[in-house]
Amino acid sequence: MKKVNIYQKQEQKIQMSNPLKVSVIIPNYNYQDFIIERIDSILLQTYPIYELVILDDCSTDNSREVIEEKIKTIKDVKVTFIENEKNSGLVFSQWQKGLKNITGDYFWIAEADDSCDNRFLEKVMKPFTDDKNVVLSYAESKKIDEHNNIIGEDCRDWEDIFHTHRWDKSYIATGKDEIINSLSYNNSILNVSSLVWKNKKEYYDIFEQAKEYKVAGDWYIYLQVLKNGDIAYTHESLNYFRKHSKSVSTTVKRNIEYSEVLKIQEDAKNTYELPEEIKEKQIERRRMMGFCEDKNNKSRKGIVAWFVPGLLKGSGGHRTIFQNINALIKDGYQCDVYIEADSMTLPTTLKEQVNNYYGECAADMFAGWEPTREYDAVVATAFNTVPAVMKTNCSRKLYFVQDYEPWFFSMGDLYIEAENSYKNDISVISIGKWLCAKMRKEYNLNASYFNFCADLNVYKKLNNVKKEHAICFIFQPQKPRRCDCLALKALQIVKEIDPSLKIYLYGSEKTALKNLEAEHLGIIPIEKCNELYNKCEVGLCMSASNPSRIPFEMMASGLPVVELYRENNLYDFPNDGCLLADATPEAVANAILTILRDKKLQEKMSKAGRNYMKDYPLEMGYEQFINKFNNFFNDEKFESAEIKQSYQKEAITGSKETTEVAEQISKEVKYKLILGEKVSIPRRAVRKFRRIIKI
Repeated sequence: MKKVNIYQKQEQKIQMSNPLKVSVIIPNYNYQDFIIERIDSILLQTYPIYELVILDDCSTDNSREVIEEKIKTIKDVKVTFIENEKNSGLVFSQWQKGLKNITGDYFWIAEADDSCDNRFLEKVMKPFTDDKNVVLSYAESKKIDEHNNIIGEDCRDWEDIFHTHRWDKSYIATGKDEIINSLSYNNSILNVSSLVWKNKKEYYDIFEQAKEYKVAGDWYIYLQVLKNGDIAYTHESLNYFRKHSKSVSTTVKRNIEYSEVLKIQEDAKNTYELPEEIKEKQIERRRMMGFCEDKNNKSRKGIVAWFVPGLLKGSGGHRTIFQNINALIKDGYQCDVYIEADSMTLPTTLKEQVNNYYGECAADMFAGWEPTREYDAVVATAFNTVPAVMKTNCSRKLYFVQDYEPWFFSMGDLYIEAENSYKNDISVISIGKWLCAKMRKEYNLNASYFNFCADLNVYKKLNNVKKEHAICFIFQPQKPRRCDCLALKALQIVKEIDPSLKIYLYGSEKTALKNLEAEHLGIIPIEKCNELYNKCEVGLCMSASNPSRIPFEMMASGLPVVELYRENNLYDFPNDGCLLADATPEAVANAILTILRDKKLQEKMSKAGRNYMKDYPLEMGYEQFINKFNNFFNDEKFESAEIKQSYQKEAITGSKETTEVAEQISKEVKYKLILGEKVSIPRRAVRKFRRIIKI
C-alpha cells in the first residue's frame, strides 16, 4: 500500500520579497503520536510561515511534553504554546483562542492529527493574490490511516456525491455560487486542515454561534463566512486527512447529525433562491443518511414501517403523519412508508406527491401495504391499515390515531369495521387528549397522546396585515365530519343579519353556493392561511370526530375561533381563545355574532389564543411524540393518569334573533350546492347535503 512521507522530498522555500502573513493554529488533544509530523509538515512548507500557535486542550497523554521538546528545536518561526488548565470540551473554543492569539493576515487551522504536502501553502495561497475577494482557499485531500497509508487519493467521492464534476479542476467561485451549488446540500469542505482563511474579526462570533452544533458546526461556519466573500479550490491532493480510530467523525450519532444537516439545509433554502434540482439534492442527501448505512449500524434506533391510506391533496391528517415520520427519522429511526396505491405506481411518483402535498419527507415510499422486509416496529394510521399491520410478523404494533373514525360513517359495515380496529392487541398514540381517554376507557388500550401544536414560525400575528370585517371557514365538503351543511346554514344566518360581513371559504378545490355570497380561495399554502387568519375577525372550524389542528393554528395567529361544543372538543381546547357552540346553525351563528359585535372580546380572545399557543410550538409536539414512541419501542407501558376536560364553559346556544332569521330563511330560500369539477365527494356526503339543504 502506498504511503505519504513528508520527509522524503524536502523542497526549497520559495523566495518572496513580501509574502502574505500566514499564521498557523494547531489545536491538539491527545495526539502525541502525530503532533511531531504535524509541526514538521508546517515547517517544511515551501511558502514562508509567519507564526505558529500551538494549543493543547489539557491532553491526558504525553502531548504537552512532546510539544515542549519539539518547540526547543524550532529557530526560524515565532512559536506560541498555550496550555489549557481544563479541557474546553469544544473544538470551536480552541479555534477562538487561536484566533485571539494570532497577528497574521491569513490563518490556517492545521489539525494535530493531519499532515500535508510541502507545497500545500504555496498552492493554496496563490488565489488570495489573484482575487482580492477570496476569503477561503482550500486544496483537495488524500485520505490516510494511522500509519500514513493512502486509503483514498482524494475526497471527491464525498465532495461530488451527485457527480456534477464541479471538483474536476481548480476554480474560484463567489460565495453565493458555492453555497447554492454545493454547500446548500452537502458539506463539501471535508477537512478544516485543507483550508486557509482570510483573517477577519467577525469570525470569532461565527465560531461562537457554531457551538450550538455538535456535528455540523464547521459546515455552518463556511456558510456564514461565504456570505461576504469568494472561495478558491485547488484540484491537487495536497492535504492529508487522517482517518483513524480516534477520529470524532467515526463516532457521531446519526440522529444528531440528521437534525443539524436538516437545519443547515433549511437555512440555506430560506436565504437563497435554490433551483428545484438543488432542493432535490438536499432531500437525497438527507435520505442517504437514513438508508446508505449498514443495516446493523448501532446509531440507528430501529427500522419502522408506516401504513398510510391513499394520498389526498390538502389533507391535514396526512401532513401530520409525514411530519411525525420526519421527527422519528431525525431522532435516529429509519422509516419506510407503505401507501395505499396501485402496485404499478412508482415510488418516485409517491415521493413526489408526498413532497408536493405535505412538504418534504425523508422516508422511502412503497406502493401498497405489502412489506418488503422485516421491521422493528409497524404503525397503522387509519382503520383500514390496521389489518395489514396486525398480520405483519412484528411484535411492536402501534396505532397512530387522529380521529375517532367510526363517526366518519353511518351505522353499518364501515362503522363496525372502524370500531373493530380498536379491538386489537395494539398500542395507541393519539393526537390530543380526548382520543387517548376514549381509547383507554372504552377499549382498554395502552394509550398515550401528544398535544395539538402549531408551527409558530408560520402561524403568528402579522402587524402589516389590515383587519377586515370578515370570517374564514375551512370548507371541505368531501369530509362529512367537517359539518359543512351546518356551518353554511350558520353563515347564511350571519350574512342575513350582517350583510357587510365578508366570508372566505378555503380548504378544497373550487366549490360554490348559489345563495351564499362568499369568496372561494381553494387549497392555499400555510403562509397564506396565516395571512387569512390575520385579516379575519373570526375563524370557523367544524370538528365532529376529534379536534382539528386548524383551530389551534388560528389561535396561534391571534384569530378568535368558533367550534362545536361536543364531547370530542372538550378535552383539548382552552377556556379562552375560542367559543364552543351547540351543534345547530342557530347556536353557531350566535357564537359568531357574539365575537363580531364585541371588539373588546375579539381583542381578549386574540390575546388569550396567542398566549395559550405560545406554549405549544410544533417542536414540542414532535418531542412529545418521539418520547411516547421511544417508550413504546422500549416496550414500556404508557402512563395512565386521568385525563380531565379542559374547556369548562357552557355551550353557546341559539338566540331569539338567530332562531327567527333561520326560520325566515327556511321559508324563503332554497339552498343549492354547485360543485366544481375537481371536487370528489362521496355519494353519501352528496345525499346528506340534499337531505339537509333540501335541494
